[in-house]
Amino acid sequence: MRKVLVKSIGCEAKDIKTFELVDPEGSALPPFTVGAHIDVNLPGGMMRQYSLCNDPAETDRYLLAVFREAEGRGGSKAFHDEVAVGDLLEISEPQNNFPLDHRFMHYILIAGGIGVAPLLAMAYKLRSLGKTFDFHMCVRSADRLPFKTDLEELVEPGRLHFHITNGDPSRRLDVETLLAEPVSAGMVYCCGPEGLIDAVGEATSAWHSHTVKFELFKPEELDGTDRWFDVKIASTGQLIRVGPRETILAALWKAGIKRAFSCELGICGTCRTPFSEGVPIHRDDNVLSLKEREKEMTICVSRCESSLLTLDI
Repeated sequence: MRKVLVKSIGCEAKDIKTFELVDPEGSALPPFTVGAHIDVNLPGGMMRQYSLCNDPAETDRYLLAVFREAEGRGGSKAFHDEVAVGDLLEISEPQNNFPLDHRFMHYILIAGGIGVAPLLAMAYKLRSLGKTFDFHMCVRSADRLPFKTDLEELVEPGRLHFHITNGDPSRRLDVETLLAEPVSAGMVYCCGPEGLIDAVGEATSAWHSHTVKFELFKPEELDGTDRWFDVKIASTGQLIRVGPRETILAALWKAGIKRAFSCELGICGTCRTPFSEGVPIHRDDNVLSLKEREKEMTICVSRCESSLLTLDI
């Protein structure tokens, strides 16, 4: 982890702020690739992940775009309400679970709301590589449209498309028509809410899987139907209660046990943790093989069928 200075804060759109982070001594920051994110320690002890949305050619700053979720888990509210210019924040090195594949000739970028963040960085990179790309930006209203000026400067005329519904479903992006046929030497990147991800996934069912990549920017919320269970830490014997609306990962952090994590969706494997007792309910997205699931689990999404789970940490 390293400390960075909040150099500036901007109001990008309704409920969306940008945070410019720099090295306190003016040094260069570690380089990042498009699609990368950083972990940010926030006031109150929370850690959240945010995509880097500026040009990866820039070495003097990181730019984050944060949507304030009134009904979220508290991270975005802490960022909006408690972080100020001049503050020092602790962040991780850049990590990437959504990298750009440079081998293709044409790209279709589809963003829903704040899902524009990693795709904006992608647009910078594709322009520098001389690749052609179409950019589709989906929002509910014009006042919720982030980075409009940046996109208009980045994307070639005729290839930038704003889909502003204003409550009218007929104005949504018609992904079935757009993606009806695979594009020769083409690739789709989509980042946004679950509904958009599902629609694009269904529309591209005939495409080769390696030509369509997704990033869901909001972790799945637990609905409270899961039962509680206790986690035992093998090295200390400590018992930690995991409630029906919290993850194992969150319960450990609350207890002061800081395990590494990234996606909180069960797709990256960063939080995989060995266990020796209990009956896990594996909910990772095939990150672990059947053999690995006999001894490991992803604690960001997986739970436990038995009342006690012993983690070998």
